[in-house]
Amino acid sequence: MSVHSKLRSFSVNLVSERTAFRIYARDPDSVRVRDPEADSSSSPGRPANPLVSCLMVTRGNIELLKYSFACYRRQTYANRELVIVAEPEAGEKVRAFIALQKSSNVAVCVAPPGLTLGDHRNLAVARSRGTILATWDDDDLSDPLRLEVAVQVLRRTDNRAAVLSRLLLWWPQRKLAAISTRRPWEGTMVAWRNYLPIYPSKTRDEDVVTQVLFRTHRCVAIDSPLLYLYVVTGRNTSDVSHFESHFSRAECCFEGDEFDELSRILSRRLPLLDYAAALNEKHIAEIPRWIRPQIDNHFG
Repeated sequence: MSVHSKLRSFSVNLVSERTAFRIYARDPDSVRVRDPEADSSSSPGRPANPLVSCLMVTRGNIELLKYSFACYRRQTYANRELVIVAEPEAGEKVRAFIALQKSSNVAVCVAPPGLTLGDHRNLAVARSRGTILATWDDDDLSDPLRLEVAVQVLRRTDNRAAVLSRLLLWWPQRKLAAISTRRPWEGTMVAWRNYLPIYPSKTRDEDVVTQVLFRTHRCVAIDSPLLYLYVVTGRNTSDVSHFESHFSRAECCFEGDEFDELSRILSRRLPLLDYAAALNEKHIAEIPRWIRPQIDNHFG
């Protein structure tokens, strides 16, 4: 079976300028698409062309950040800004990197010492100007249409936030990729500013913000997994077991030649081949014996 056929068998469409997607919510009325002509700048809380603030927190690893930044620059949605909050020791090199890019819609803020990851995210929100806020992790990859699709959904439906219900897990050092299980993926969140809760002052467990949003407001899940690649870099906040757990529960897996074919297909829209080469230069790892049986049993 070709990679294209395998994707279709799991209801995954390749992203294109005419990309199709499904949306889900607890309240069916909240996914009813509004009339685009009626949804004008005069609609309360829904400007015709809202500024989207992409919020990035970084420890300053430019070798990772530059690929996420490249995805930001490729976004088809024009009215956007990127707000970067860097740890104190990383501020100078992050500012130097951004200065070289000559991008007018990017701001770098250096966080005071002693803050948690949640504090950094709150600082990014405070320094942003957008009506819509989007999580923009410094080590993941986003398709050029990610923002445009999310903004379209938020503007034309009665929802406060949107996330992806599935995404692509991508582990280049092990030549392994997978379509994730279905859940609200917090790293893909795009929300109206007025409804975003305050992040807890913790170094992890950020998904509590998504949980609060989905529990207290109308939120929607977009099913278009290839809009977002959740990358295992070896330097993630979560440890390896976190990703192994996601892969063991994934809907379908691509490894070896299938991984290479999928990567070639996605490279038409994403800088993932260069990213994979950079990661593999630093660390090359085979799939270990203890994960191999889990993969074989799960995917047959």
